[in-house]
Amino acid sequence: MFFWGQRFSPGKDQPQNKFKTRGYLQKGFSMANHLRFETSAYLRQHAEQPIDWYVWGPKALERARLEDKPIFLSIGYSSCHWCHVMAHESFADEEVAALLRQYFIAVKVDREERPDLDQLYMLACQFLTGSGGWPLSVFITPEGLPFFAGTYFPKQGGYALNVPGFIEILSYLGPRWRTHREELLENGREIARILRSLEQPRPLDEVLSVDLLADGAFQLAENFDHENGGFGGAPKFPTPHQLLFLLRWHRRSGAETALGMVEKTLVKMADGGIFDHLGGGFHRYAVDKKWQIPHFEKMLYDQAGMILLYTEAYRISANPFYSEVVAAIVAYLERELQGEHGAFRAAQDADSEGREGAFYVWTKAQIAEILGDGDGELFCRAYGVSKAGNFSEIKGAGVLHRRRGENPAAASPELEEQLLLGWRDRLLAARGQRPSPLIDGKILTAWNGLLIAALARAAVVFQESRYCRLAQAALGALEKNLWRPENRLWRCWVPEGSAGIPAFLDDYAFLIAGLLELDAAGAGPAFRHQARSLTTTVNELFWDDEGERFFYSGSEAEQLIARNLELHDGVLPSSNAVMIMNLLRLFALTGEQTLHDQAERALGRMAGLVAQNPLLYLHTLSALDEYLS
Repeated sequence: MFFWGQRFSPGKDQPQNKFKTRGYLQKGFSMANHLRFETSAYLRQHAEQPIDWYVWGPKALERARLEDKPIFLSIGYSSCHWCHVMAHESFADEEVAALLRQYFIAVKVDREERPDLDQLYMLACQFLTGSGGWPLSVFITPEGLPFFAGTYFPKQGGYALNVPGFIEILSYLGPRWRTHREELLENGREIARILRSLEQPRPLDEVLSVDLLADGAFQLAENFDHENGGFGGAPKFPTPHQLLFLLRWHRRSGAETALGMVEKTLVKMADGGIFDHLGGGFHRYAVDKKWQIPHFEKMLYDQAGMILLYTEAYRISANPFYSEVVAAIVAYLERELQGEHGAFRAAQDADSEGREGAFYVWTKAQIAEILGDGDGELFCRAYGVSKAGNFSEIKGAGVLHRRRGENPAAASPELEEQLLLGWRDRLLAARGQRPSPLIDGKILTAWNGLLIAALARAAVVFQESRYCRLAQAALGALEKNLWRPENRLWRCWVPEGSAGIPAFLDDYAFLIAGLLELDAAGAGPAFRHQARSLTTTVNELFWDDEGERFFYSGSEAEQLIARNLELHDGVLPSSNAVMIMNLLRLFALTGEQTLHDQAERALGRMAGLVAQNPLLYLHTLSALDEYLS
């Protein structure tokens, strides 16, 4: 069976596009589309494009059926750089709009609002093409069957790009829906069969033992970058759940190599350009193996995960540098992402003034203008700023990254740090005068839950009550705006609008984890009771008693062509694994044997998958470590 993916070679039978853009515009098409009243920042970014965008829902699906057209499904998020690029190149283009209107129904989805759609069609894309990413571009039937997929497409393709252009794809697939429909339908049905097969329970064929933990630690060690920290080559992502597992393995086994891998990585990341040395907080990932050049968007979940990671490392090592990193992340969160309501907003964009990273990079001349020639030169030595720069997108500009021990700015490390702190503050104030990247104001239950857990843990380890107050303020905003009747939750809320999407497993799992951390911080017994009550809801909506695991979408959610399972880790730990950990922690607090037994069943069902590829299931291994303890 041949599956349509990103690569294809249109044959001579490809119908020529006769549709003229000018005539299309003369028909009176309005520049506003169905996204203009949406509260999602990502959807609003596309509201004035010439494409007749719909939101995902009955209206779009019904129109596709009535007009007998396939759907072009575009999934992204507001702070995604390549989403902006495709929006500028293709979605603002009148020729693209004409082709989409002629042949397709165009649907926009914010992946942070509808992660179920994103997960489902990302899997389809990976099966079709072998890779994935954002923006996610999928062509589906009116019934939701995916038959062609890709990620970013340039408007015009070419041999050098090794990818077809978006114009070429639209011109090919639109007529092909009419002339070779059965072929496309069969491709879609086959992908749907594969997706549904993932729902089927796997046989129990592994024993829950320490050997699984050892395998995970061994495979991480094999992939470790001993020079730069982290795992593998470029690009490099900060994946806290991997390093948190190694800290657990160090505590269990006493393996100093595990702790060494963590500490090497923590220092390299915090000294690298992936960390914002002026404003605090971590960028999404580094495009190079040395952590120096970041992809500049800042995500709330990354800040939460890094707080947890540096906090746990401090608990073991008492290295004050880790405390400073946590304090800098929290300062960024308070200054930029916390809303007046107390909860934390989702993300900050990578782009400003139409350029990625423009807000964050510096030339030597800019630094000298603010600090003076002498102090400016010392600062540039300390942070790797050269006349040539190291950021190819802006000539002569550099990303700050800490260079220690080379031409220090003062006689002692302590005095040098005092000087650098003053200089950083002056540069931060100057940077504040630049046009800043946009902030996505949506409040996501899952990501706030993860941050609540991180802040509550940090409050205990650092004996910092302010962190606990921040966690409780965020929880108060969630209780007021995202709790539904009958102990249900909403997925997200935008202060300018309202909540309206039922929560998914990660929303419940991360929030329960946050409540348990607040309980552990001594914030009061009510949090434990809330956690237990929400766990009952999770079992009602998500637990698969036959398969002995949690579905990602609840039983009351929209039914798609397959029901999602989030079993392996991604940029965040698997929500299934987080929920298993919650069951074990609740059992330790309450003594309810049914909670322990449920966690044991879920781990047993996962053991075979974990044994096949431990690196995909490291948070499940952390839950197994908790179980074996």
